[in-house]
Amino acid sequence: MFNMKQVGRKIVALRKAQNMTQTELADKMNVSFQAVSNWERGNSMPDISKLPQLASLFGCSVDELLEEKSELLHSAMKDGLQEYVENNEVSREELEAAVPVLKPDQVEKIANSMLLKNGDNINIFYPYLDDDALREVAERKVKKGESIDDMLEYLEEDYLGELALLLYEQGRPVDSYYDYMEEDQLSELARRKVKKGESIDDMLEYLEEDYLGELALLLYEQGKSVNSFYEYMEEDQLGELARCKAKKGESIDDMLEYLEEDYIGELALLLYEQGKSVNSFYEYMEEDQLGELAKRKIKKGESVEDMLEYLDSDFIKDIVLELMS
Repeated sequence: MFNMKQVGRKIVALRKAQNMTQTELADKMNVSFQAVSNWERGNSMPDISKLPQLASLFGCSVDELLEEKSELLHSAMKDGLQEYVENNEVSREELEAAVPVLKPDQVEKIANSMLLKNGDNINIFYPYLDDDALREVAERKVKKGESIDDMLEYLEEDYLGELALLLYEQGRPVDSYYDYMEEDQLSELARRKVKKGESIDDMLEYLEEDYLGELALLLYEQGKSVNSFYEYMEEDQLGELARCKAKKGESIDDMLEYLEEDYIGELALLLYEQGKSVNSFYEYMEEDQLGELAKRKIKKGESVEDMLEYLDSDFIKDIVLELMS
């Protein structure tokens, strides 16, 4: 495989041997000064159409310039690339070396030829293939039962979603697809999983908050556990879920860290009046609501000792003075 840094150093040495500046080399090659600079720093390779000219200018062969011989590149320079690929076994190393030097249409020709042969080593071409070719590769791999995880970032989101739904119905794992799917298709997949009684915990971070909230409320009414949904739900839907649970006399202790302080305080006061224990609410309540709760407890002759660490010091002082008067 060509070492771009090594080729860059070779170009520097050959240019200096010709007593040329980078600007002079750029003028002779009809490229920008920046292009020559990038070649010499090993940031890029000269285009394949420039290699014979560059080698001729330096009085050497292309093989000497690249410090490596490649029949694939030679065939490309002679417009015989497709014929060479069709009639020869091309190694992965040779392909990877050639791709940075070849023109986009040449890369596509090689990829199509490789695909028609057997698809071996096709993954190095993913960034250069068009959508139709990528779909064809994906469909071939799926048909063979092979993973396409290494292709996901290159495939269209809409197509990926369709494929994920199809594979899911065939019982194939599709969790690696979530990050690349469109929102409506993710929602559809979640709906199908829920309908089959399957967990969607591994999907929660990818789903829309609004959809998640609706789903959590639905699942709760069906008697399903939804505590894993809390951190992804919108505030109003969390509040609605908390109201539903409180109405049924269920604990919402596991929800407190996700609910708004103002809402927690209102709910604590309501539950207290219903005779429910609310001491787990204290650390999440706002100061004015804590004070109101303390006043109500004192009015009923109840102890507020379990609240003292959460109450404002001035409020506690006022209580003490009131009790002493």
